[in-house]
Amino acid sequence: MMNLSNVRKSINKEIEILILTNSNNNEVQDLPICVQNILNGDYENVMNDQLFSILIQELNGGNDVSKFIHDNIEKTDLYDSWLCTGIASLLYFIQQNWTGPEVKENIKWHINKENVLKDLSLHDEYNANVKMSHLLYFSKIIFSNEILQNAYQSCIWWLFRTNFLHQLILNESSGIIFDETEQLIQKINNLQLLKEDLYCETLLYIEVAQFYFYYRRIQSSEKYIELAQERAKLSLNLEGALGKRTKYQEDKAQLFLRITLEKEQFLSRDCKNLPKSLDLNDDIRLEHIEFSRNIENTQLGAMEEAIILAKYIQLQLSQPRDKLTDEEVTPYLTVVVNNTRNWSLKMVSLYYRCTLESGDKRTVERSMIQMEYLIHELNKPNVSVANRMDIFFASGLKPVWTLEQMWAQLMLSLGLVKGALDVFLKLKLWEEVIACYNILELKHKAAEIIQQEISKKPSVQLWCLLGDATQNPNCYETAWELSNGKSSRAQRQWGFFYFAKQNYEKAIPHLKLSVELNHIQENVWIRLGFAALQVEDWKLAATAYKRYCALEQTTFEAWNNLAKAYIKLGDKAKAWKSLQDAIKCNYDQWQIWDNLMVVSIDLGHFSEVIRCYHRILDLKNHHLDVQILDILTNAILNNINDSDGNFTQKLLPKVLELFGRITSFIPNNSEVWRMYGQLTALKKTDIDSEKAVQYLQQAHRIALSDPKWLLHEGSVEKVLQLCYILAETYLQYASNCELKKKRTLLASAKLSLQGVVKKVKDKEWNNEKIYVSVGKVEKHLNTVVAELEQIKMTN
Repeated sequence: MMNLSNVRKSINKEIEILILTNSNNNEVQDLPICVQNILNGDYENVMNDQLFSILIQELNGGNDVSKFIHDNIEKTDLYDSWLCTGIASLLYFIQQNWTGPEVKENIKWHINKENVLKDLSLHDEYNANVKMSHLLYFSKIIFSNEILQNAYQSCIWWLFRTNFLHQLILNESSGIIFDETEQLIQKINNLQLLKEDLYCETLLYIEVAQFYFYYRRIQSSEKYIELAQERAKLSLNLEGALGKRTKYQEDKAQLFLRITLEKEQFLSRDCKNLPKSLDLNDDIRLEHIEFSRNIENTQLGAMEEAIILAKYIQLQLSQPRDKLTDEEVTPYLTVVVNNTRNWSLKMVSLYYRCTLESGDKRTVERSMIQMEYLIHELNKPNVSVANRMDIFFASGLKPVWTLEQMWAQLMLSLGLVKGALDVFLKLKLWEEVIACYNILELKHKAAEIIQQEISKKPSVQLWCLLGDATQNPNCYETAWELSNGKSSRAQRQWGFFYFAKQNYEKAIPHLKLSVELNHIQENVWIRLGFAALQVEDWKLAATAYKRYCALEQTTFEAWNNLAKAYIKLGDKAKAWKSLQDAIKCNYDQWQIWDNLMVVSIDLGHFSEVIRCYHRILDLKNHHLDVQILDILTNAILNNINDSDGNFTQKLLPKVLELFGRITSFIPNNSEVWRMYGQLTALKKTDIDSEKAVQYLQQAHRIALSDPKWLLHEGSVEKVLQLCYILAETYLQYASNCELKKKRTLLASAKLSLQGVVKKVKDKEWNNEKIYVSVGKVEKHLNTVVAELEQIKMTN
């Protein structure tokens, strides 16, 4: 590590924080010119100033950019200049692609575009609408320099920001960037910088949450939002109050967000000329919920509002998309839309309102007009660049092309197909272009336009789309060769081609190779898992579904299939855990509860078996699984230990409650009444013994009511077993009764047993078990008869 003690640096820790937070702190005096320019949004001046004389000659000469930068940093002590140039380059890139206003590039140095394309594409190409990508490339090289990272704590944070923006310009989620950035997050969390500045720490947590939102890592994002809330001392709770949404509606309970701030809000600056929230102009629906009482409005700063907006996104991602979810999350969004004075947060909150309202016929038109308005706002000069950049990294602001894509999709939903098509063509969104041509019944144009673009400049994406349009697998092979055997997309689409034709054996090798190249493709993992199930490759199925569930934790079918794979592999403990996760995803799918019940009975989780059976009855009202009930009954009768080492007879009250529920809607099953009677007898009170006899008599009557019971050996054995249990219960109960009741019981037992014994003995059987069983029953019958005789003699 280089000794930094003698290096000339003007940028200290306090100034680093100013730049990180985009804060014009008047208390800090004598800021370097390059820092002042960054905070004022004059990024071109920084890039064309101190280093340009060196850069022009070297970079325009086509030299290795990375080597040149690292060598120059090592040989000189222009650390401040290099850091500021990297930051200005990144922020200028953001201005061109995210915040606007777009300006004509006026930088006096350039980098070879082929090198940029090669290094940024990561074999799967970046978005065709990205402008000045060399600025991102340049800043990433600077922030990756170890000397600068040792000189400035903030350098690694800037690298984290650069990495995330790199991901946002790619057409595919990158496992390489994800893994690298997670390592950066761990390093940033240990910075002394964070421990000394609460605002900085909170800002980082929101930025990290935004990173995890992109990859749909729900648990990780939730963790960092909670950390941000703790640092901000911000408490958020949904509450209800009377109000109305429509002009003619009576007051009814409406949700609002109760915000509690237990410290002073973080400092933030207000922005004038904010984007406007356009009116709904609906004849029935009100612009806002009108509450019948005044709802307290807590004053918040931009940081607190960024946390609330992040919480909104996290709730959206973690719950299924339906009207109930929308009702629960809208109050979070409404707070930001109505109150923020921050430009980025206003843009983002209005964007999310457009997406939220896009599915409602009363609001979709407002969504389309609002989205078009936001796009025009980007290039209006009435808001300074510095104001636009304020809290940008924590806001989750979408790039220009995403806003335009959303606008086109809204047009398409309203039937404005040609308008949408023009925008999709401009953005080079060929899949959407194909969809538009299909709607316009111009399917031939889809393949034509792709071939036309290929003739201009062939790409992996275009060849894959041509394969999709023509159903020719040779196109995927061409795409694969074009990528020099590095494109996960080419292999993915190749695999999907065979998967759609249910040719799973051919699909699997392509899907496997795709996820080897890029391991965070949820849609590939789940198809690979399904294909492996179909060909009965249980190990591959388990691996694929496990990886899918790590990426997308809310799909119950995947957890269910993972459990199936584990069961086939003989690992029921893992199957049980997977089914528990499946239930968290979908509490109302009775088949999952049934699967969990079966695995639970095998593993001895008997209390879970009872819970599962009750839940199935809640969902179906009617369910009978005699095998499960029989295993459960025998476990309790024999008082075996459950999976936790507890005696199962502790569960007797819960099991009896379950049987009571089952017999209420299945009154004619002999086996169920037999088990119910046996279990009731365990309580050994006079009342319960009498109930047990009644239940067993009911079982006996139902069994004999079947005229075919004597025709099959299996049913004969069951009747004899039932008679034996009935006789034992009669004798046990009668032994503790008064004489009169005892005689009645024994007489009833004699009547029940005699007929069965006679009928069975009158036939010849080839089954030795039947003779043994009838012998046992006859022995009890003889005991009953003998006791009856003894009672007569005593009288």
